[in-house]
Amino acid sequence: MTTQLSPALLKQLKEKKIDDFPYSPNTIRWEGKFLQVDGGVTYELMMDSIKFTYNKKRNEALNTHRFFSSSDINGIVWIETKSDVVGQYDNGGNAYQQYYVISFLDLKQKVVLAQDTIWGGMPPKHINTQIGFGKEPAEKAVIELINERTKN
Repeated sequence: MTTQLSPALLKQLKEKKIDDFPYSPNTIRWEGKFLQVDGGVTYELMMDSIKFTYNKKRNEALNTHRFFSSSDINGIVWIETKSDVVGQYDNGGNAYQQYYVISFLDLKQKVVLAQDTIWGGMPPKHINTQIGFGKEPAEKAVIELINERTKN
């Protein structure tokens, strides 16, 4: 679905990743007109130099899916999935805790207005494989945070 977004939006964000935009903290005033995307891409998107993926499920939960093909949006909520080593297992494998960095990109100013981190669960204490991951951050918490940040 990402390649079906507004051509103007895709052109504006082509070859960009969230770290390409300066951080300039300010109030978010998007009037509810935004979309949510995830960092990271599929092979097809890489070929088009697009470095994010439209998140259909979250946009529906946020009621922003109605702006899918619109070029009249004010911002992008860009979520990067990351993980930190928080321990090591007896077998030498690493234990990772996952988290999301949520950035609020203002499309008109071309700056990140706010950034938040939501942590997932701790990894299991014992595993049978080489590495262990905790659960991703709770989807409900992600939606609540985005709604709180973007309300006017």
